[in-house]
Amino acid sequence: MRISCSSLFLWEYPMSEIMDIMLKAGIKSVEFWAETPFFWLGRNNEIAIAELIETISIMPEGCTLHAPVMDLNPSSYNDFVHEATIKETLWAIELGKTVGARVVTIHPGKRTAHRKPTNEDWRKFENYLGICLEKAKSMNVNLSLENNMPGVQSMCSNPDEMKEVLDKFPGLFFTLDIVHAFLNSRNTALSFIDELGDKIINVHVGAPHNGKPHHPANYEKKMEIVLQRLCDMGYKGDLTIEIDDQTYPAQLSREDKITELIREREYLESIFMKKTTT
Repeated sequence: MRISCSSLFLWEYPMSEIMDIMLKAGIKSVEFWAETPFFWLGRNNEIAIAELIETISIMPEGCTLHAPVMDLNPSSYNDFVHEATIKETLWAIELGKTVGARVVTIHPGKRTAHRKPTNEDWRKFENYLGICLEKAKSMNVNLSLENNMPGVQSMCSNPDEMKEVLDKFPGLFFTLDIVHAFLNSRNTALSFIDELGDKIINVHVGAPHNGKPHHPANYEKKMEIVLQRLCDMGYKGDLTIEIDDQTYPAQLSREDKITELIREREYLESIFMKKTTT
């Protein structure tokens, strides 16, 4: 089990400083979001890629990668958006291979309109998965699908839909976002673990707070039952701290963010390290 952190929590800093902050917090792995601003804005520059490789090499336990998802949707009504989502994911898989990422996480589709997904929406999503999974397999990159937040237009926000997709695409892994699942219900989060635990390769850790997702889990002990279930099943993959700094009442300083990451890391260690020492 590795404790990691999403680079988007530190979105306002240059790449080297993001890694330095994580290391100061005792975090040795990073989930690098391709859309992290200081990289994303110059991503097509060969120098930017070389700098990213060098920067990630600082992390003793390496990295995972999150593919671009903002403004994208593999099930979009708009064929240009659908095609752009495929193109960006294929690019992310290549980037994942370049930086040595253990896994590349992608998002499910959703219906463009605020209505239940149609068969055509699912067809587009499966077309996207087929193309991207073939690319990932050819490059020996682990591709992992994250569960969506609940909503009428969402796909794969419940265990049954996720299981059906994973069964249809052998070799596709599962990134469990415990906040997304918990926003449906605690039982939904636990069912994801019980029914699909053997597919989980990455876990996004956080907690809902005042109706918003991705607050630190250590503030909301109600998430502990989910984390304990993962521990009890013997989960050994990545535990990725995913915090949205907009859930705080005021802007966090550099030192504030280090403190928050230390608290979250120590909280996760208190759950997952306890079992290894007993």
